[in-house]
Amino acid sequence: MKLSRRALMTTGALALTPGFALAQPSARRTVLVTIFLRGGMDGLSLAVPHGDAAYYAARRSTAIAKPGKPGGAIDLDGHFGLHPRLGALEPAYRAGELAVVHAVGSSHGTRSHFEAQDYAETATPGVRSTRTGWLARCLTDAGKPTSPLGVVALSDKRPLALRGDVDVVTAKRLEAFRLRVPKRLGSRLGSAFRALYAEGDDSVIAAGRGALEAERRLAAVEVRAADYPEGARPLADVVALVRADAGLRVAWIDAGGWDTHQAQGGADSGRLARGFDALGKGLAAFRKDLGPDLERVVVLVMTEFGRTVAENGTGGTDHGHGSAMLLWGGPVRGGKVHGQWPGLSAAERFEGRDLAVTTDYRDVLAEVAEKHLGARDRARVVPGHTPRALGLLR
Repeated sequence: MKLSRRALMTTGALALTPGFALAQPSARRTVLVTIFLRGGMDGLSLAVPHGDAAYYAARRSTAIAKPGKPGGAIDLDGHFGLHPRLGALEPAYRAGELAVVHAVGSSHGTRSHFEAQDYAETATPGVRSTRTGWLARCLTDAGKPTSPLGVVALSDKRPLALRGDVDVVTAKRLEAFRLRVPKRLGSRLGSAFRALYAEGDDSVIAAGRGALEAERRLAAVEVRAADYPEGARPLADVVALVRADAGLRVAWIDAGGWDTHQAQGGADSGRLARGFDALGKGLAAFRKDLGPDLERVVVLVMTEFGRTVAENGTGGTDHGHGSAMLLWGGPVRGGKVHGQWPGLSAAERFEGRDLAVTTDYRDVLAEVAEKHLGARDRARVVPGHTPRALGLLR
């Protein structure tokens, strides 16, 4: 069997960017966990505007009933309510740990998944030439992590948001981040690779050395996933890294399946209810496992765009514009739905069909980057945009 240097840096085996530094973990630092709901999550179902009559006029089978009715929304403030399958998040909202940002989105009106996701991850809507991601630029500005486990992407591939001059461990699950060799040869090949990458400062050698060190440290991290629903297992990996104090600063989780053109469903059934059930229960388990470490963690839940206000003829909703974000954690000013509500009447909709955007998503990213991760230059994180303060974080 022949294994090349490239084999050490393949997604799902040992995936690291060249240029890795092998320093000790940074103790007890703040952590950002970004969960990207790919497909265009329906923010009108996540945070139901039950106080807006136009919502019920536009949706027949997919509307979530008013609070107090069977299958009704969980009231938050008299106007908005959580989808009932997100009931596990209510205690965090009441405790002031969870905030909703509604009518949030991009200044660009694209309804293409590919364009919208790229713009969301680069934080440069309408600019296709951007080659770096907002999180990579943020970490470069704030000070790149020195731990081999400082930045982790639980994804099929390195996300665009983390593309740039920052080192990223990339794997769908932490258990997949290992040398893929027959068990009987593992010890011998591991020793051979460590000897191969022991000397020199070439970027490929440094990356190989970093990958092997990350694998060694991960072997000591205990992951307890029993309390997490299948769709939220990556959260168990993240909480294990936080508990182990492995130097984690940023974790990225890709979650697909939010493109609900058909069979979106309502409160109790359908694709959206199943997705919210896993998200809510997963985040609740994550919060329980974190314990006091929640004080240094912020979870950001975002998507590329929302869905149409009116449902379509197949019991679903089509690509829209504005949506909703969630922020959860000790530093969050929770217990509130942030943002200006534009209304859902036909005259108030974006292009006559979608929830209008009143909060630019870059305002949220800039505030998280500056207040939580320590970025000093907002213009570097969200170039070409002057962010306004939202008061989302303490």
